[in-house]
Amino acid sequence: MANQTTAHLQFRKRVCVSAAFGVSLTYIAWVYAPFAVPSDPNLTDRLVFTLRWLALSILPIFVGIQLVGTIRFANMDTAGVVTTTAYAEGLVRLRQRALQNTLEQTAMHVPLMLILGTYLDSNHLKLVPIIICLFVLGRIMYFIGYLFTGNHINRGFGFVLNMFPNIMVLVYCLYCLAVGGANYGLSSTVA
Repeated sequence: MANQTTAHLQFRKRVCVSAAFGVSLTYIAWVYAPFAVPSDPNLTDRLVFTLRWLALSILPIFVGIQLVGTIRFANMDTAGVVTTTAYAEGLVRLRQRALQNTLEQTAMHVPLMLILGTYLDSNHLKLVPIIICLFVLGRIMYFIGYLFTGNHINRGFGFVLNMFPNIMVLVYCLYCLAVGGANYGLSSTVA
């Protein structure tokens, strides 16, 4: 029971540190990072800008695929050809789990960023590359914490660096939808 309480407190502490780190990094990037954004962008410009930055968000998937492929290739006789044996699954288990989580996080991150890009004006469009860079950093930290330590708690720092911004973006987008409806920020339409 005491072990569970200690582990739970340690996990909560890591979540708070990760969230504080993410907020601090976002602020520092907002003030100092030289991300160029389009001036007076229309909806198409904002979406294209966001899509181009989202190319960076795909990199962790390629890294995850590379990590799984490398271990299979290095063990071609035992894990590369027949991938369903217990030995083969054991070799790639952590890498596959990390890749699966990266796919899940990316599936949430990409549409949220596209939706966010439709709501932001030119003064706040700088948040798109900042959040995307934070996503990639979070995935790197997730891979390091999970794969190289083998401890599931160590992946929490990177996971929170992804999940916290995703939640904040979702809340903001839902707020914009609730306040302004689907026409929020768009030019006037005739009913």
